[in-house]
Amino acid sequence: MINCVINELLDNEYPGRLSQYTMIFVLAGFLDAQDPRTSKHSRRVSIYSSVIGCRLNLSDEDKSTLRLAGLLHDIGKIGVQRALLHKPDRLTPDEINEIRKHAMFGYKILAEVPELANVANFVLYHHERIDGKGYPHGLAGKKIPLVSRIICVADSFDAMVSSRQYKPIISPYEALEELKTCSGTQFDPEIVKIFGLYLKDKGFNLSEISPF
Repeated sequence: MINCVINELLDNEYPGRLSQYTMIFVLAGFLDAQDPRTSKHSRRVSIYSSVIGCRLNLSDEDKSTLRLAGLLHDIGKIGVQRALLHKPDRLTPDEINEIRKHAMFGYKILAEVPELANVANFVLYHHERIDGKGYPHGLAGKKIPLVSRIICVADSFDAMVSSRQYKPIISPYEALEELKTCSGTQFDPEIVKIFGLYLKDKGFNLSEISPF
């Protein structure tokens, strides 16, 4: 993930000297070292988010922000106990609440860099739900930033089709059906529709998914 973050910052619309982002580079590298799976997950979330952003005809600047927010959406997990992140069985309600703090942790980390304030907000809200039952602030509908709504879909999709300690992997088709089932409650229906059409175009072959 660290190389992807550096490239996105330096090649796109993020001004300033490299030293301004040193903390972010170090923390992203630390997160990679803690769990390589997190790095791969973040890259995939960034790619899926970028696909959706392209289909929505976002501006180049917004697509760059979306890719970066996707890469950094879980950076707040460095503030969560590692034992909880790697627990082999189901989490207790208290443990779930601890893990949920990663959205706020991520926001606080990224907000330290003024140029990343917008990215910080998108990371903060990527677990909000359309029906207002998400976290950390219970935002609903269009009050949730578009970038956060996109990342929410991409993040949830990858979680379903990727290895987890106690959850079985399901097929991309089954994951899309789950996204559809939760459209209008957890997910933005339009974003799910757009991503679903793209998956169908690719024959649900995830190896062929590209942000370009």
